[in-house]
Amino acid sequence: MGVPGERERIGYRAPLAVRCFDAAGAPFARDGLSAVAWPENDPATTVRATPSPFSDLLGFGSVPGRRAHQRARSTDGEPLNWPAPAAPEPFVVRVTDRARRYLPTTVLAEVPAGTPVAVPLYPAPGRQAPTGWAVVRGELHGDPDGGPLGWGVVEVSTDAGRHATVSDADGRFLLCLPYPEALPELPGGSAADPAPGSTDPAPGPAGLAALTWQVTVAVRCQPGALRRPVDSAAQDPPYLDSILGQAPARIDLGGGPQPTVTETLTFGTALVLPLTVVPS
Repeated sequence: MGVPGERERIGYRAPLAVRCFDAAGAPFARDGLSAVAWPENDPATTVRATPSPFSDLLGFGSVPGRRAHQRARSTDGEPLNWPAPAAPEPFVVRVTDRARRYLPTTVLAEVPAGTPVAVPLYPAPGRQAPTGWAVVRGELHGDPDGGPLGWGVVEVSTDAGRHATVSDADGRFLLCLPYPEALPELPGGSAADPAPGSTDPAPGPAGLAALTWQVTVAVRCQPGALRRPVDSAAQDPPYLDSILGQAPARIDLGGGPQPTVTETLTFGTALVLPLTVVPS
């Protein structure tokens, strides 16, 4: 039996949604993010996402060529009659940040997507680092030509874990990471407490400034493995999976190419790394 007074019911279902997050786990800024999508083989047909007013999703209410599968209707109180699911189709999704805190990111998604597509975002080199986080910044240059190496992956390993970031089209990178949990011992006692039996106070700002950690730096760079959407401009980002899937490169700081280098991270001071890289 139909619902009294109901003449028609229309239903919509979104074929695609994107959920972005900070790849390093740093405080995440959602405002200013936008996303566009288009069929992989039709870059001229794009649609823009709408930010959700209730969540952090960027949602696509419809995408080109999928209208028949995104809308259903019924009359006289009958259940909505949704069409049979269509075969998934690859769509390119590009996320950009109007405030330039994050690098533009491109991923390939199967549409319709049953769950939101997770997109990690990496910091742009000019971003202001969050308070209380360690900072590693620098540039990747090729060897022997010295030209910038865009879209490489820089990995920094500490005793507490490994952290990675991506360089921009000009080879510049920024990595924000939490300081290692294990604090090195300060002269005359531990990093957090005075020596047993000592009347000296715990280390103050001057003592914290003396804290250092040894970190291991590695680079993954394989320009020939990078894949880009059809008709991409030179400055546009390659697909993120091809960036993260690059093979290890070697680093040459003057003593010959090495798979990794060791550097010193100092509390409260950015570690600056101009790296000459031999790509894979």
